[in-house]
Amino acid sequence: EFGVELPPGVEARVGDRTAEMRYLGAPRRPAGTEGLDESELADLVTRDSMVGTAVLPAVAPGSRSA
Repeated sequence: EFGVELPPGVEARVGDRTAEMRYLGAPRRPAGTEGLDESELADLVTRDSMVGTAVLPAVAPGSRSA
């Protein structure tokens, strides 16, 4: 519905929330970010990735300082 294309092997689960129940999801760590610290990772996160309507892209080697 939002145009998100999930990579092969990725499963999406949808749940209905209520006043008593909330679901929390965290964006998947992008490939190429193994050497990044917490602050650098936080810079990559977008609103859409937090609500599940976007997938964070891989980071090319050398494109960010680690």
